[in-house]
Amino acid sequence: MIELVQQTLKFYFQKLSAPDIQDLENVPTELSEATWSCFVTIFLNWEVRWSAGNIKKTGVSLAEELIINTVAAISKDDRFKPLNITEREQIKIRVDNITSRKILSRSQEDAKNWVSVLSKIDPVKNWILVIKKDYTHSATILPNIDPKLVMGTDYIWILGWKLWEDFLEDEYIIYEIETTIETDH
Repeated sequence: MIELVQQTLKFYFQKLSAPDIQDLENVPTELSEATWSCFVTIFLNWEVRWSAGNIKKTGVSLAEELIINTVAAISKDDRFKPLNITEREQIKIRVDNITSRKILSRSQEDAKNWVSVLSKIDPVKNWILVIKKDYTHSATILPNIDPKLVMGTDYIWILGWKLWEDFLEDEYIIYEIETTIETDH
């Protein structure tokens, strides 16, 4: 998967457009035939600088999904300036291949707050995605992404920071997501 992202980046900077699958070399059959969802994250100086992905299968092959998400990350992630050719040589890549996702819900015993629910999530292995019910805010926290994220209860303050507002749990849909991770570092 990392090699396909690297080829996509090379093509993009040579042609200033996204490649088609046939433009890339040696695309493994399992990537061109499987339909999975994935997330591409690009780091510069060991900090997240660009990312894009889907938590639901889109119906396109994993290879196409990797191409789409790579180009979206470097050119459409409006939190950052687009990746430039000088920075390209300094980046590190991470691909999260989503293996399962589920909407979290509270049991009767957890009814008072989400802290007990979030405390059960291992931030080293799993990640969360929160979407405000009116779709005005969302935040993603990848696993093993921040040294300050040690326990599931740490999600609460990080979500408030990422959402730019207090994280009022009842106003959000919360997903727990499991992935396999591939990196070039």
